[in-house]
Amino acid sequence: CKLNKLRLYAYSYNRETGTQTPIKIPEECEYAIAMAIEMDYRMIMDTSLVRSSAATGLGYSEMAFIASLLAQYIRNLGYRAIPCGNDTGLSVPIAIDAGLGELGRHGLLITPEFGPRVRLFKVFTDLPLKPDKPIDFGVQGVCEKCRACAALCPSQAISKEKKTTKARNISNNPGVLKWPLDAEKCFRYWCEQGVDCSICIQVCPFNMASATSKTP
Repeated sequence: CKLNKLRLYAYSYNRETGTQTPIKIPEECEYAIAMAIEMDYRMIMDTSLVRSSAATGLGYSEMAFIASLLAQYIRNLGYRAIPCGNDTGLSVPIAIDAGLGELGRHGLLITPEFGPRVRLFKVFTDLPLKPDKPIDFGVQGVCEKCRACAALCPSQAISKEKKTTKARNISNNPGVLKWPLDAEKCFRYWCEQGVDCSICIQVCPFNMASATSKTP
């Protein structure tokens, strides 16, 4: 997709020093390549959350490997390439711009192939590309009525209300019509449990085993 600079973070934060550094992407990098890594279905569906946490960790490892490979390939072609995971910019809006899926009530990207069972990353580049377009396969209508993720979220971080353009807390940007997530509640629950939580992914009706789902 064409890179919308509003998707970029303004600063990076150093936890050790408590300082912020402005994030600057070269103006020539007008494009973003968004990618989604499928997480193992059986591991994500493990109710103990231990194996689902392992699936998340494996997804992050694959993200780093593939992003670096793609970026180096683009550089070998003579263009700039900046690989990113969760850093530098908002992965979900960029993936939506690139046509990978739609935004769900739980704040995650829902893809046609794997539902929300994906980890996202991106590469910023000045390689001339033909952008894709956002897609619509009915997610918004389902999320309006379903509310399973909101009802079963142990931290009650997912909104049960209608979409709003108002921010729920400091982690949200106002002005975009969506279901704002209380990220602080979500992350606090992770810390209290000592393991990642994938319940909102497990109960999502779009989370279906696919023909390419891995078997542990």
